[in-house]
Amino acid sequence: MSFLNPVTALIAAGITIPLLVSLYFLKLRRKPMVVPSTLLWKRAVQDLQVNAPFQRIRNNLLLWLQLLLLALLLLAMARPTQRATVAPGERVVIVVDQSGSMATEMAGGKTRLDEAKDRALQLIDNLDASSGGAMVVSFAERAQVLQSFTNDRGLLRTAVRSIGVTDQRSRIEPALGLIEPHTAGPGGDAADAEGLTVYVFSDGRVHRDGAEPLALPGATLAFERIGEVIETNVGIVSASARRDYDQPSLVRVFARLTNTGLATRTNVTLMVDGRVVRTRALSLPAADAPTVDDQGNTTPGATGEASVTFEVPLSGSATIELVHDHNDGLLADNAVRLQLLPAQRLGVLLVTEGNRYLREAIRAAGARRLELRTPEEYEAMTPAELRSDGAADGSGVDSGYDVIVFDRYSPTAVPPVSSLAFGGAVPVPGLSVRASAEDAPVMQSVLTWSRDHPLMQYVVLDDVTLRRPGRLTVPLNAKVLAVGLAGPLIAETRDAQQRHVAVSFDVLESRWPHHWSFQIFMVNALETLGLSQTASASSGEAALSFRSGESATVTVPGGETTVGYNGPVRLSATTREGRATLPAFTRVGFYDADGTTVSAPMDRLAVNLLDELESDTRPVERLEVGTGVVQATAESSLIRREVWQWFAWAALGMLVIEWLVYTRRMRV
Repeated sequence: MSFLNPVTALIAAGITIPLLVSLYFLKLRRKPMVVPSTLLWKRAVQDLQVNAPFQRIRNNLLLWLQLLLLALLLLAMARPTQRATVAPGERVVIVVDQSGSMATEMAGGKTRLDEAKDRALQLIDNLDASSGGAMVVSFAERAQVLQSFTNDRGLLRTAVRSIGVTDQRSRIEPALGLIEPHTAGPGGDAADAEGLTVYVFSDGRVHRDGAEPLALPGATLAFERIGEVIETNVGIVSASARRDYDQPSLVRVFARLTNTGLATRTNVTLMVDGRVVRTRALSLPAADAPTVDDQGNTTPGATGEASVTFEVPLSGSATIELVHDHNDGLLADNAVRLQLLPAQRLGVLLVTEGNRYLREAIRAAGARRLELRTPEEYEAMTPAELRSDGAADGSGVDSGYDVIVFDRYSPTAVPPVSSLAFGGAVPVPGLSVRASAEDAPVMQSVLTWSRDHPLMQYVVLDDVTLRRPGRLTVPLNAKVLAVGLAGPLIAETRDAQQRHVAVSFDVLESRWPHHWSFQIFMVNALETLGLSQTASASSGEAALSFRSGESATVTVPGGETTVGYNGPVRLSATTREGRATLPAFTRVGFYDADGTTVSAPMDRLAVNLLDELESDTRPVERLEVGTGVVQATAESSLIRREVWQWFAWAALGMLVIEWLVYTRRMRV
């Protein structure tokens, strides 16, 4: 048994118990009265009215009854709790966060994931044999059901113990998507789900998808916060390597670091092909103080940030590593790895009826070859003409295209290379453009955008006005990058090999081409999409890098049926039509291909965390997700039942007994 409010009860006990006992030290003061002499012999030794100091305390039944009554009241004030079993018939879903921040080491050497699993096992021990069973779900970038509903505690424990740490970011929507079918209950009615409780064991550092949150009608969400309130972590949250435009042999390596604690210093080391090249000291400011809203909820303040830049002469390919030496609990963000490539020239195809702003923006973004086609001319081209086959000519330009830009046009088929569409969308299932409603404002603005996405880095849209921008409808696996008044404005979708970005509005119907952020967006788009067939390009045009949670598609020579990579974990995939798509990366580090089955640069893959939210290891007090009409916001509430009512009823019974004893003694 434990107590929720022990301090208040102890203070009250320190005041009331001495006061009660002191009353029995007081000496009786008798008033002169004329009475029959026979009354003087009837129990005259009992002092029932104490009002003058002092006398020797006596063994008094009333004293013991009143002390017991006071003790029961004080115990009730302390709010005692006991471990409770799940109510009969109640169904439980155990959801465990296994993302990168859950690998943070806590006091005592345990990680947050270890603590989450211990509490989940405690919850399993409290399951009632007649309950509706429990299900175990783990989530990070993706979610999976480890054990469907069962009352077998052994199977549930095995499922929880099998959860391993990953270096992926945390997204709770996929987990809710797995749970949502069970909210309808056995009878198919949402009312049948009132006995369903979802326990989320997490530090609360989860990404919110831009689409509408999933609903869990009738279900109850309980958030069990994992992690210590005071957490200090220094992490590398973004990095890039770019070649100088005029001097391609000069490479600039940039890194941005965040700090969640007090002001500190760290050393950042640059290594090339495993050799230390340079080390620089870096001072990081302290994180902002937390804020408290009107309801008393605390929100961590902004992290402290600092950046560092290295310049190094590198004419060819190389392996680049940046490492800081600050001692903290999270190791995955202490280093970043980049695979530097020789200078690359991109071929871009612009499909338009005429748009000077797009044409000049593409040229200014560094495209070495730009070709223009009308929509009719584009539809007449074959996939072989469009695809970049990697056979560069003497100028270093592929025979196909690396990126296709569509202007106010939606193609009839998904292109074989990555694309960017303004005022249109490629026909990916679930992706389309809808016009603005008739009663919608004519001039609108961008409400929010994803600042940490590679496409939107350094892009500012708060003062960009749009004329009737419409909105996008996006599939569940899409990443919404910008949101307007009616819904998504910019979104990214992926298939096994390409990335496709859709912009709902026509740039000519906006002031964006006259804003400096438009050129930055085009640079980001060409760099990111131009390398998407070989890497995520999250680190810029000169280097390849994947984020944990992403997957890679590699080209395999003919005759090879499988491809394998050795790294922090073993990865393997089956080839199909000369390509193989690897499983999603779960741990950061380098992955090296077996033998010579894969040619450079994909023979060695660099995987990093590079996520600002995961590197912010300060746990949050609230977890907000969509659960039907009510937004679930729960404090840490592992199954514990308050039993103060028992002590209150016992105190009431003791009060009745004390009153009966007192009235009996008052009789003469």
